[in-house]
Amino acid sequence: MATAPAQWNLEVDVVIAGSGLGAMSAAIVAQDNGLKVAILEKAPKLGGVCAYSGGEVFVPCNYKMLAEGTEDNETEAFAYLDFLAGGYANKALQRILFDKGREAAEYLGEKAGIAWKTIKGFPDYHYPHAPGTLAEGRYLEVELFNGPDLKEWQKKTYLTPHMPPGINHDTLFEWGSVSCVTKWDFAHMGKQIGADQRGMGPGMMGYFVKAALIDRTNAQAFVETPVRELITEGSRVIGVRAEAADGNDFFVKANKGVLLGVGGYDWNEEMAIQFEGLPEWKSMCQPHLHGDNIVLGGEVGASLGGVPSYNLGMFFGYTIPGEEHDGHPLCRASWEGGYPHAIWVNDEGKRFCDESFYREYLPKVHGWDGVKQQHTNYPPYLIFDSNYREKYSFATFLPGMQIPDEMIVKADTPRELAEKLGIDADNFVETLERFNSFADGETDPDFGRGTYPWAAKFIGDRDRPNPNMGPLNKAPYYGIKLIPVGVGVNCVGLKTTATGQVQHVRGHGIEGLYACGNAAAPLDTGAGYQSGLSNLRNMTWGYVAAQHMCGIL
Repeated sequence: MATAPAQWNLEVDVVIAGSGLGAMSAAIVAQDNGLKVAILEKAPKLGGVCAYSGGEVFVPCNYKMLAEGTEDNETEAFAYLDFLAGGYANKALQRILFDKGREAAEYLGEKAGIAWKTIKGFPDYHYPHAPGTLAEGRYLEVELFNGPDLKEWQKKTYLTPHMPPGINHDTLFEWGSVSCVTKWDFAHMGKQIGADQRGMGPGMMGYFVKAALIDRTNAQAFVETPVRELITEGSRVIGVRAEAADGNDFFVKANKGVLLGVGGYDWNEEMAIQFEGLPEWKSMCQPHLHGDNIVLGGEVGASLGGVPSYNLGMFFGYTIPGEEHDGHPLCRASWEGGYPHAIWVNDEGKRFCDESFYREYLPKVHGWDGVKQQHTNYPPYLIFDSNYREKYSFATFLPGMQIPDEMIVKADTPRELAEKLGIDADNFVETLERFNSFADGETDPDFGRGTYPWAAKFIGDRDRPNPNMGPLNKAPYYGIKLIPVGVGVNCVGLKTTATGQVQHVRGHGIEGLYACGNAAAPLDTGAGYQSGLSNLRNMTWGYVAAQHMCGIL
């Protein structure tokens, strides 16, 4: 471990490693209580994984929904969080997340100018099939953010390649959904992009970066400055050795504490395969998540915690030849399996899930056959036909655009497609015939596809009897083997206490060291996921950690 230098390059009260939602929440709270802050970001831009997200923050009983007259019952709301946890949550941390999450959202809205709004008509994932779910109100996002308000940080904050630019969710749903790209108003979107009006994750992080670095003046931020080691004095963390953009050591003293908001291990394939339980792993996130939380924490005796990996936030997807971000290949999530005229099959040529609802298919893809010693449904194959190609986009390719040959398999018949993909042709032909027999109707008797309002709203085409179904009966046919693509939500991280401190392997908190968001083990949420929970965890524990460093908790 690094030892304290003869002279520090910078001395502050709080050092924050990372610049996502948790980091900026902590920076805001710390400054509001008179502390000086240094933000050290490994990447060349600010915003972290949160900037790549949809910008949803899932906050039951939030003050915005209550002000709008949308009722939420605390007992029922907590019951839903408990349902999602699947028995794997730490009850104390779960309760703090629930209580402090809504407190943090209100504080940041009222004191930091975060222009929260509820997403209209957007249901909880499991509505109405799980206890305590609501049809709308619990998702917060922000009003569009004016990019020029970031001043010198305008070009140094991440935009997202994954979500539609220049709009928020209400506009997206007004235009249809993610499947209905041909109905989007691209002229309007172009004007918004030209004026740098930001929605989704970039909009949310725009407000937070502005609040932390423009509206408040006691914080400094450094990009391309990864934290390499924690510096201790006795059992207390007192600062960090970072690597400056010029490659030299940059020692920063932290009089109150160091917060690790560095995310997880999405780009450390060895860690990801080991912890996430799949034979390969790629990521949709920026290529700067290498498990620094585990390395830095491990060197000072931090304890790791984890939950089962098979139903957290991740997807299956693909890469488009030539697409990059920060000099590395860009992976994209595949939502297409839940569009009409598309299905998923395994290598036996059989459907195995509701392709429109990833909470249902993730455990099944992780499933293991102990006799064959292999995953039962891994890898999944996305299949669609020319009905699909005439109506919907695949990846970034609109109807009529050529999909690169190296990306997709194409055939004139279902049997030929199966043979080219290496899946069981007889089973596949039978699977397609059965699916087509009910795909123009309202119900899926095999897997209940289309019964989750969230999937119908976000992915489906609501002009169809079942927004998530349509037959595959028009040649040519298309197929692609999908790969796992993480979104930074990992099953293993640093154990933390009720005050956000990192927990030592001996069970006590490590003085001066805190963690938030994806750097911390998801013991507050457990073994399930709901869109916006990762952002809630980031915001809440950044808020809590800063309060503790300020002496409020």
